[in-house]
Amino acid sequence: MRKIILSVILITILVLAVFSIYLFPESTVLGAHVVELKLDTGDTAWMLTATGLVLLMTPGLGFFYGGMVGKKNVISTVLQSFIAMVIVTVLWVVVAFG
Repeated sequence: MRKIILSVILITILVLAVFSIYLFPESTVLGAHVVELKLDTGDTAWMLTATGLVLLMTPGLGFFYGGMVGKKNVISTVLQSFIAMVIVTVLWVVVAFG
């Protein structure tokens, strides 16, 4: 059952990533005028800075969760935090920033 749910989630993410160009076009139509959306260097710099700060927060969060469990579960709990960080980073690059 767990493999089926994981497969459905991964396929959904893949489909959203592939068709995101159609879901979020680069230009919008306001009335009769077409407005082109362009990247601003300040916005890009802030997004990268904020992302870096969130990624730096991950070890602290892993240690916090590790302190809440017993001795034998510390490594797996910290490792789950780092694996989640890797997955979220890849999804952020592919879907949100790509």
